[in-house]
Amino acid sequence: MRRSLQGKRILLTGASSGIGSVLAHVLAKEGANLVLLARRKALLQEIAGQLRQQFGEQKTILVDGDITDSDVRHRAVQSAVEQLGGLDILINNAGVGATALVEDSTSETLRRIFEVNFFALFELTQLALPHLKKGATPMVVNLSSIVGLRGVPHYGVYGAAKFAVTGLSETMRAEFSRHGIDVLLVCPGTTQTEFFDVLYQSTSAPTFPMHRPVTSEYVAIRIVRAMKQGKRKIIPYFPAALLDTLNRFCPWFVDKIMAKYV
Repeated sequence: MRRSLQGKRILLTGASSGIGSVLAHVLAKEGANLVLLARRKALLQEIAGQLRQQFGEQKTILVDGDITDSDVRHRAVQSAVEQLGGLDILINNAGVGATALVEDSTSETLRRIFEVNFFALFELTQLALPHLKKGATPMVVNLSSIVGLRGVPHYGVYGAAKFAVTGLSETMRAEFSRHGIDVLLVCPGTTQTEFFDVLYQSTSAPTFPMHRPVTSEYVAIRIVRAMKQGKRKIIPYFPAALLDTLNRFCPWFVDKIMAKYV
């Protein structure tokens, strides 16, 4: 379903940095009204000031807090309903990473990664769903990862959470279709963000060949374009798309390559 984003009421999580902060700017430029959710209040306020300066008096509502907190999730959805009159699009962008071998991954890492990347996404979508059903050309956008399509050494816990997001998105797409709600799955590859600076656990990492990351701006623009076009899935990074294709047709070959980077 093609859609205009002009006037759309959008709840965006993980909005204070990286892909999320750029998405806020690109969506505002499209004329959307935004509820921005993130932990870091000062960064949210800075983004809101930039949006006001660039785009005038479009509505930008800030909700600061940890997305794993049920009260914060309720506050974000309620803010959209009370201050924007409803909700048309939910973008589940918030996430946190970890790099460690499976044998070295802690139980705390396992639980935190799933709480942020999967459980919070699931529960926020449930909260938003009654309002999305009444929205205009509604959509859910879920941020997974290339490691949510192909397992990679040292990313076992993070990849498992993102695989869960991928599977859930496919289920959502089937179930939500009867409500006219599109579901877009986004699987970025290496992107210039603070991802590696704020890892929850980092005890090892693969030594892959040098590959140039894309910018957050590139990924955000691709996401917004896909939203407008009503696409189902995008991989906004060519090497990641190539890996996904190889894994579908020659998984044994990819297994051999990955074994070299343990």
